[in-house]
Amino acid sequence: MKTVILVGLVGVLAGGGAGYFVGKGEEGGSESAQSADSSARGSLMSRGGRGGRGDKDGSRRGQKRSGDRVTSSGINSGESYENIVAQPIQTGRLKALIDYYLGLSQDEFAAEAEKLSDLPFDEQMLNGYLLFTSWAEAAPMEALDHAKSMGRTGMFVRPAILKGWAASDPAGAAAYYEENKQQFAMMGMMGRRGGSSAAGSIAAEWAKQDPDGALEWAKSLEGREGSRAAASVLASLAATDPAKAAEMSSGMDVEEIGRANRAIAREWAKKDWGAAEGWIESLPEDQRGRAMGEAIEGLASEDVNLAADKVMGMAEGEGRNRAMESVVESMAREDAAKAARWLEANGNDEVQEEVTRDLVSNWVSQDRDAAKEWALARPEGELRDSAVASFVFNDDSGNPRENMELAASVGDERSRQWGMTMTARRWMAEDREAATAYIQSSEMFTDRMKRRALGRGRGR
Repeated sequence: MKTVILVGLVGVLAGGGAGYFVGKGEEGGSESAQSADSSARGSLMSRGGRGGRGDKDGSRRGQKRSGDRVTSSGINSGESYENIVAQPIQTGRLKALIDYYLGLSQDEFAAEAEKLSDLPFDEQMLNGYLLFTSWAEAAPMEALDHAKSMGRTGMFVRPAILKGWAASDPAGAAAYYEENKQQFAMMGMMGRRGGSSAAGSIAAEWAKQDPDGALEWAKSLEGREGSRAAASVLASLAATDPAKAAEMSSGMDVEEIGRANRAIAREWAKKDWGAAEGWIESLPEDQRGRAMGEAIEGLASEDVNLAADKVMGMAEGEGRNRAMESVVESMAREDAAKAARWLEANGNDEVQEEVTRDLVSNWVSQDRDAAKEWALARPEGELRDSAVASFVFNDDSGNPRENMELAASVGDERSRQWGMTMTARRWMAEDREAATAYIQSSEMFTDRMKRRALGRGRGR
């Protein structure tokens, strides 16, 4: 369960939970849902490992907590919830919460969920993900029923319930999902690639236990949903056995094969570029380009210099552009100046505009003066706007008056106002009197911007 939680938390925290909104069609419960609940509970109570730890009588919880052992968090396992959340170190607190939630019996989860309402929203999200993932492994239908009563927080945790359920009982989770798809309609809607869809989330967890069964279920789904689920199965398998994933993909329908091959290429390239490259060459010609682009994106996270060489051999197009963006983003994390030189030498306008914000963001933390010089040297237009806006947004150590003038030079109105407001707020924290005088006398600030910068309401 800990792996499931920690992987899921990355998605929640990175995107502020935005990709995990779900639909509101959850009122009522069908007979099939109740049947799924009974089946899931019976399965979970009878099986060993994670699924069997939610005994109805709570005996396992008593065994777990007796003796006040010290957990990996450094906190006694017998600590109360109140003591755990009061701990000053967040990583230790999270580890302790995982241990605490794992020790709950089935009838204790609801009371713990009620405690979430007293927390700030960001902590509701974090603690809720931990709690409901654990609850889903013991009693998924009870967890889902409770989530319906939690308003906005409940909408955020429901995908965690589905994923936790799939980790313990993928067939049960799949059966419930197929009868209640409307509840998860908004999953996978955010981000550059889109987040994990509900079917894809189930399929990926299923594949860790039974890839053949997971793929069979994915193939039973229709259209894009089936294609994405099948790709999730093969991507999950490719992380550990890309050769087997490639073998399994050979019998898939044309609609499914392209997405699956791209997922395999991306994962295989991280492990063995030579094998991945050889396999891509064996694909039908119309599939090689996109698969190669995905492979280079994966390679960039492991060997960015090799990825930079390989991307230059690709034909121009969307796949090459995306692979180039991955190369620049990976290179910039270590050496933004080098990434900028490579981008200028090889990237077209589309690539440059796409990656400039991330490039400058990394560069500011490495060498702010060089980042500023590069941003100001961009030609007038969208590229310069992106570079300057990113510099101003990320530079929290420069002269606020100078950064205010930089922000004011951005052509795009939204970026300009945002940059000026952010700079003003930093200046207020550093020297409130000087910042207030500047803002009040400046003609660059609208009345609404002044109210926001000075903390006098939202200016509506």
